Amino acid sequence: MIYNFRLKNSDLVEFNSEHCKITISKNQGAPEELTLARAESRILELLLMEPGAICSREAILEFAWDDRVVSAGSLNQSIFMLRNILGDGKDHEIVITVPRRGYRFNSDQVVGHSEAASAPVAEPLETSTPSAIAPAASPDSRQGIGTAVRCGYLAAAVLAGLSIWRLIAWYEPISELHIAVIQQGELSISAVGKSEHDVNKLKTDVANLNFPTENIKGQVFISRKGSRMNMSCIRTTGRTYNFEFQHQDKQLIDMLKKCVGA
Repeated sequence: MIYNFRLKNSDLVEFNSEHCKITISKNQGAPEELTLARAESRILELLLMEPGAICSREAILEFAWDDRVVSAGSLNQSIFMLRNILGDGKDHEIVITVPRRGYRFNSDQVVGHSEAASAPVAEPLETSTPSAIAPAASPDSRQGIGTAVRCGYLAAAVLAGLSIWRLIAWYEPISELHIAVIQQGELSISAVGKSEHDVNKLKTDVANLNFPTENIKGQVFISRKGSRMNMSCIRTTGRTYNFEFQHQDKQLIDMLKKCVGA
């Protein structure tokens, strides 16, 4: 089954659920093709079957892992991975959390097949041969073509302007993430990075923390970009919390407690 939707920066996405592949047609540059893990692909497929409808966590677990039983933590991690791939890691405006109920796909992002088919596609330039002589276009047709081109450039400029402020955020579609889980009692911390080096550095920072004696519960995902940290939490109430901060100015343990609501 083929599904089409747009990212927050207006890039068009074609999702092939049968082959677990998404193709991102960028406003500028060549299309990017990514292969999803089976769980993320099944979750995305279920959410896109009926955009806007709420899928319970139980229904997602049963559909995405129909061949085995997994914990709720596996679902949390797959949702986190899927959001990062779709550039939805910060605002959660595409894959929306419905507290205590489950998740839903933002139907406003869904694109109909007719709109997807009419999207401009880059075509290779044709080389002319001596025997192929193109007929001269009439003045009226040349004027029509020029107007269409100008309208296309104007539309592209408007889309680019609307997208710039989105690109300033953490979003950067990636095909692979490295994750290491650190368990501290009832607190699960997942260090996320683009390389093993990034993940190991985060693991060291977490391992050096002096955790308080009182229990801190929940699930936390931490990633770093330069000197800034991004922290996403799933509290024991089922609610999610997400923020970023300057690591040098804030104590990591204090941010962890704030994130999980301890």
